[in-house]
Amino acid sequence: MGNTAESPRPTLGQFRGCLLAGALGDALGWPVEFVASAAQITQRYGAAPPTQLAYATPAPAEITDDTQMTLFVAEGVIRSIQRATERGFAATQEVMRRALLRWYQTQVPAELRETPSDAGWLFGVRGLYARRAPGNTCLASLQAQHASGPTPSVASPPNDSKGCGAIMRAAPIGLAAPDRATAFTQARDQSVLTHGHPSGYLSAAVFAALVFDVARGLELGTAIPRARELLHDQAGAEETLQQIDVALGVAARGAPTAAAIEAIGGGWVGEEALAIALVCALSAGDPGAGSLKAALWRAALHGGDSDSTASLTGQLLGAAWGEEALPAGWLEQLELREVITQLADDLYAASIAGARIDRTRYPGN
Repeated sequence: MGNTAESPRPTLGQFRGCLLAGALGDALGWPVEFVASAAQITQRYGAAPPTQLAYATPAPAEITDDTQMTLFVAEGVIRSIQRATERGFAATQEVMRRALLRWYQTQVPAELRETPSDAGWLFGVRGLYARRAPGNTCLASLQAQHASGPTPSVASPPNDSKGCGAIMRAAPIGLAAPDRATAFTQARDQSVLTHGHPSGYLSAAVFAALVFDVARGLELGTAIPRARELLHDQAGAEETLQQIDVALGVAARGAPTAAAIEAIGGGWVGEEALAIALVCALSAGDPGAGSLKAALWRAALHGGDSDSTASLTGQLLGAAWGEEALPAGWLEQLELREVITQLADDLYAASIAGARIDRTRYPGN
């Protein structure tokens, strides 16, 4: 899964920026995820971005299942690269399925928890065992697979869910992929492990393709048509295509109001979450900590899945702008910052730098 000649190599700072900014958005949106409207959020916390990331609770500011699953997907990508190097083939979907099953074990009650034989270092991070409103679709799908159920696929989906639990974890695939089309396909195939509606897995596929391009220097506005092209031969792509067009229309009018974002929807489903993230990232302005704060708060300031939409916005901007654009004060308050940074470093080392993977940390699948 190395890089191709068509695109410049992304930097370590962009890998860190993507995962850390996604976690910042997740932590920023989590306290307001279940607040009914932008008006109520503004009444409680104000219209401007909070000075502190931990504005609603004591520090550290908590991450949720969005970041937890993103980290396990990143781990799965690393192990897939390892398998391809050692065996000549990756079996990517099965490796990703096992990574998601490891996350699933962190979320079950302690008395029912099983330690996988391929646990690895990430499974040992106890902070990832916190239950922060994990998605019922993800839990139910993975529970069935843990109980020896069949491995889902596009041809044999597990359900008809298009929730945003697939798109929220797709960014590591885009960072590490060798090309845009592979990013799209691999994200689609790992997403359908839990979400069987085309709008659920295709929105994730588009997002991974976008992350691939913006991490390699392409402007988001230029990357969107290229990712959009990959949808045209996909069955059931109509909703995702429509929401991309909606996002472009809203972004063309400048920085969106909360009302404009809420008109898109709550972001609870994949295509709406994608559209909100696109609007907020496209209208973010010049790279920098202030612009990032404003974009993340705009993405969280609506009556919907605020942590997911802010996380997606952060992943896009972090991949484009790099770690240096992230607000230092917010990073200091971020839960598990060191773990997130380590995963970003290891993902970069495996996929871009071609470094040897530590088998004691990432056992073979």
